[in-house]
Amino acid sequence: MAADMLEEEEVLLSKDSALNLSDSEDDSAIKSTKIELQECHLRSVPVEEDGIPSQNSCGSIHVVFASIMASLGGVLFGYDIGIISGAVLQLRDEFCLSCSFQEMVISAMLMGAIAGSLIGGFLIDKYGRRLTIIVNTVVFLLGAIVLGLSPNYPSLIVGRLLLGFAVSLSATGECIYISEIAPPKKRGQLVSLNELGITLGLLLAYLVNYLFINVTEGWRYMFGLSAIPAAIQGVGMFFLPKSPRFLALTGKDAEAEEVLLKLRDGRKMQVHRELEKIKSSLSNEKEHSGLGLLSSSDNMRGRMFIGAGLVFFQQCTGQPNVLYYAPTIFEGIGFESDSAATLATVGLGCVKVVMTVITLCCVDKWGRRRFLLTGATLMGVSLLLLGIISHLNDHVYGSNPCQESVQCTQAATDLTNNFTIPYSTTPQVFIANESYTLSEAEWLSYYMDNYTAAPPEEPHVHIHGSTLGKIAAFTSLMLYVAAFGFSFGPVSWLILSEIFPASVRGRAISLATVLNWGTNLVVSLTFLNIIENIGVSWTFVMFSIVCAVSVIFIFFVVPETRGKSLEQISKELNNRSLKSGICAYCKRLHCCNPLTGSPIKLPNYHRVQSTDSFNEIS
Repeated sequence: MAADMLEEEEVLLSKDSALNLSDSEDDSAIKSTKIELQECHLRSVPVEEDGIPSQNSCGSIHVVFASIMASLGGVLFGYDIGIISGAVLQLRDEFCLSCSFQEMVISAMLMGAIAGSLIGGFLIDKYGRRLTIIVNTVVFLLGAIVLGLSPNYPSLIVGRLLLGFAVSLSATGECIYISEIAPPKKRGQLVSLNELGITLGLLLAYLVNYLFINVTEGWRYMFGLSAIPAAIQGVGMFFLPKSPRFLALTGKDAEAEEVLLKLRDGRKMQVHRELEKIKSSLSNEKEHSGLGLLSSSDNMRGRMFIGAGLVFFQQCTGQPNVLYYAPTIFEGIGFESDSAATLATVGLGCVKVVMTVITLCCVDKWGRRRFLLTGATLMGVSLLLLGIISHLNDHVYGSNPCQESVQCTQAATDLTNNFTIPYSTTPQVFIANESYTLSEAEWLSYYMDNYTAAPPEEPHVHIHGSTLGKIAAFTSLMLYVAAFGFSFGPVSWLILSEIFPASVRGRAISLATVLNWGTNLVVSLTFLNIIENIGVSWTFVMFSIVCAVSVIFIFFVVPETRGKSLEQISKELNNRSLKSGICAYCKRLHCCNPLTGSPIKLPNYHRVQSTDSFNEIS
């Protein structure tokens, strides 16, 4: 179409020039005008690297609708992660949960996520992206039902394990599916829709927490409502196309071409060339076993190092704790009631949504590395400020989540010692992960043995810092969430969906997410105890140091993948060694040059104008 329009312009210009052949100045003007028209056309009709005109929008309605429907899994992901932050405030009272048991309820989902990561990649590579997503919605439904109807602590753990498995599979399958149906120039935006879904799910979870925090057994409604988007996604995915790259991988070329025609608005020439590139890329990629994911073949070791580093820093910079313990943190910095702390958490959700929308609009324009470097730097600064503020106000903060969490809904009076002890209508103790229901007398004896070693103290009183301290702490926390919202949040998953070969993409991302959830599990299991042992301020300072290390990692290791097809990215990573990449980035800082000042010569290295992509330093 673009070529036809250029030909028409050339004909018109030729006719025009025929009328003015006698005038050399007019001839020059005509030639100049022709060149300007051609340049204008090239600007108005963007051309891909294979010479195919790209689409001016996000692609056909099929691509956009498929991406949005797949991103409903992101909504479930965010909702099930965020909802526990409010539900645990009720669960700790209703089930008399100590700090360890609160951490177990929260971390059970992470254990399920690790299991999902270990086998999810094989399911995605064997049975396909779309089918795996559909089956996964059933797991989401089961988890929501089990949690909503939980009669005791063990069933809470089972429900959280199911949700963890589903969340992990969702994070892997949906990013791969969207990246494989999206056109290269819009892949960043469309894959980021999944992260937008996660942030919307978090915001929805925080709103639901606020609505039900003062409702009797409100936690049941909090958990049960997640069944609604799960059902919608399960039905909607039936009507969406399969991944064309998975179809080509399994030898179904005709079906892959049919899907691409639908996704590319019936452009046969474009579809033919895209399919040929997919098949060529697949034929060049070696088949990797599980251990082969860490081999030097196809630079899999370097790719895994990039992916593992991203997910490690995504978790170890403290983000899980903000998600899971946001109301607890807000109580610690001065928000006295559960409802006030939960309402403040809604603000965090709003910030995450806004920053994710900004990333979605700009990530294909500004690049992945720029977002990551800026975000990690701001995260470190905000955490350091939060640590300083917490330290300055530490002497007036009286909130201790571990001491305040062991409460029950009713009370029984010990007539002998004349003090009040917690008592529930169905008190329970937990020994070796087994739950035992006690009579009132047994509960009294158990309480005397475990909670009355020292004389009873006066009820704990909240004494919080100044309003200025609250505002400063709240602002720092908002800055941290905003920085994560446009960096590690969306960009980590985007890069993971781009850097691995199609034949092992599911297994490779799953292996990276095992580290993701494992790190998340360790961070979440230890957070409250770390605060109890070293204090809030030093905990935040520790996370800020990790952010500084992440900036160094991103600058020297993470490549730029903006505007490139998946096949081109894979080809370039095959030829890129970790050492050459680090030295080339280091050269920009003039710290890898020899003392003589002569530049280091790398294989195939040459000076270029732009430094946006890693292709230039391979």
